[in-house]
Amino acid sequence: MRRKKRGCGCGCFSILLIPILLMILYVGFNVYKGFQVDIRELRAIEQQQTYVATKDMQPYVKNAFIAVEDKRFNTHDGVDWFGTARAIIVSIKNGEASQGGSSITQQLAKTYFFDNEKSISRKIKEVVVAKRIENNFSKDQIMSYYLNSIYFGNNHYNIESAANADFNVSTHKENQYYPQITVLQSALLASSINAPSVYHPEAYQSDAALKTRTKETLQKMMDQKFIDQTQYNEAVSGL
Repeated sequence: MRRKKRGCGCGCFSILLIPILLMILYVGFNVYKGFQVDIRELRAIEQQQTYVATKDMQPYVKNAFIAVEDKRFNTHDGVDWFGTARAIIVSIKNGEASQGGSSITQQLAKTYFFDNEKSISRKIKEVVVAKRIENNFSKDQIMSYYLNSIYFGNNHYNIESAANADFNVSTHKENQYYPQITVLQSALLASSINAPSVYHPEAYQSDAALKTRTKETLQKMMDQKFIDQTQYNEAVSGL
């Protein structure tokens, strides 16, 4: 008479089920917390004294940042799913949330509503808030809020104050007090935001690393058809 093979049975299933349930509860809790964020607070950015909406800027200003930070900004649903999944996998492997893998909308959610804590829970909430922002604001509004809330170094938290201080120019097309920001200056600012304490756009002539990054930004802008060959050549000649 053959003996029956012993299997794990319900015991093994229960052991496997516990971490799955805990993970579901963990994700669900952070999704819930993401829905508790009042995204209407973003409208307060418009009250800043130096606020400039993207509709009042030359297109190449916002496009410099799109080229560098999020080339699919105009077509995605607010989340870079591939980049986010990759970041979460790296986070699980390393035991903490990694940087990167974020769309411009996700960066806006992170910088405005959350601190710089590196955690998977923050990443989940960031994704939820980014999706809600995308569903409730236009692309122009999102880009305007982004450019008027990110850190540019030297205590400048929006692009207009950075442009005024670094180059003595304005991002507003109809500003009567400052000259208009150029393609090169826009690319310099976009190239420096990943490390605002390291790169100083106002002193780019003596910063070989920033000049290299800016040339790469200008190339991306041309490749993505944000500027033409003439604009590219003119900007590069100023480096």
